[in-house]
Amino acid sequence: MTKIEILEYVRTILIALLVSLVLAGIATGCSKIIAEHHARMLAKISNTTKDNEMIEFLISKYQEEAKKNPGDYYINVRLGNLYELLFNYTEAEKQYNIAIDKSPYGVYSPFFGLANLYIKTHKYKKALIIVKKLENKDHKPLLIAKGDFYMNLGDALWQENKYEQAVMQYKLAFFYYKKVDSRKKDIAVEGILDCYNKIADKDYKLHKIDKAIESLETALLYRETPVLYYKLALLYKDFNPVEANKYMEKTYAWDPGLINFDIYEEILINLMNYYYQNGKDIETDLYKHKLKAVKNFQKRYVITEKDVKINPTKIKFKSNILGTRHYIDFKFKIENTSKYDFNTLFIIAKLRYDGKSREIYSQKLYSKKQPLKSREESQEYHIKYKYNDKDDIFMAEKLWLDIYAGKKDNMRKIPVYSIEIKR
Repeated sequence: MTKIEILEYVRTILIALLVSLVLAGIATGCSKIIAEHHARMLAKISNTTKDNEMIEFLISKYQEEAKKNPGDYYINVRLGNLYELLFNYTEAEKQYNIAIDKSPYGVYSPFFGLANLYIKTHKYKKALIIVKKLENKDHKPLLIAKGDFYMNLGDALWQENKYEQAVMQYKLAFFYYKKVDSRKKDIAVEGILDCYNKIADKDYKLHKIDKAIESLETALLYRETPVLYYKLALLYKDFNPVEANKYMEKTYAWDPGLINFDIYEEILINLMNYYYQNGKDIETDLYKHKLKAVKNFQKRYVITEKDVKINPTKIKFKSNILGTRHYIDFKFKIENTSKYDFNTLFIIAKLRYDGKSREIYSQKLYSKKQPLKSREESQEYHIKYKYNDKDDIFMAEKLWLDIYAGKKDNMRKIPVYSIEIKR
């Protein structure tokens, strides 16, 4: 065997292995992550004439095998998948249907192969009819496969912005995953929450506040999150201060960094007025105290993008003679534009590139004895960073320097400055 023949043989084996991997996914109904991974891999082997020739070679071999073993349904499943690689969906559908006709009772991989093909070709009703033919027996692989199918269908509908339809599919996926206590149920919940958030946002824009609240409170049945609490507090703010405060207190306890404290103060003032008008003096005094505590917390720990201004004094990018090492040199001052002194300020700088982020600077600044006074500018600070041609950042198409600030170590740091590093 010549070297070229050996390479061709190895190439064929690799594609065959990939096909087997994809078929394993079909047998269980690929999850979103697995499906995306397969799609990327398939794109790599089906975008050249040579690759297509390899796939066609495999098809011819499986067709010969089908003649020798006419009762083997799985050969037709393989053929269906190979035709999918060539984007010949008509022939793929035909092979999956042949496999379904041949397959014995209790076998479901051909059904999911065809159903997932229908999702890919946007024939959602046909896909549902296929899966509904399968018996709902307590067989773990089957239940997980059904969960995966409904996740795939939910993802497809999500991509088309059909959130009301998508959430129903994610709920079905959650139902099947939960029956077998699969970890995938958490992925289904993420889909449910994302859909309800989108539905609520749409209803809010249409001034359907009751429907927006209903969507978010339904989402809470699946998982409680600070974002859901905060959105509900905002929705209740103008007509139900008791409910608004209930959700705002939960947000405050969980993630105070989410809160616009001017809005929180408004809710507390509304609540004080509500209790005062109803003659409830104890509750009125209680929320007066709460308002004072919240204002003190805001003064000490809360920061907004309007409170901090980064004033660059020098930004320089240079390389060594060989161009194998780069240097970033950034000097800046901090201006306190808020109405409070900065007794503590955490500054973090990150480089952002190709969807990635790398922290290159972190400092805790100021103290009660040496604060940065309100409306004053700081001394100059210096960030220096270097990297070489062995670093993945070296080949980045675009490079950004982002600066974040916060008053409390364990609270989120908000973005206050960003600049593209010109090279």
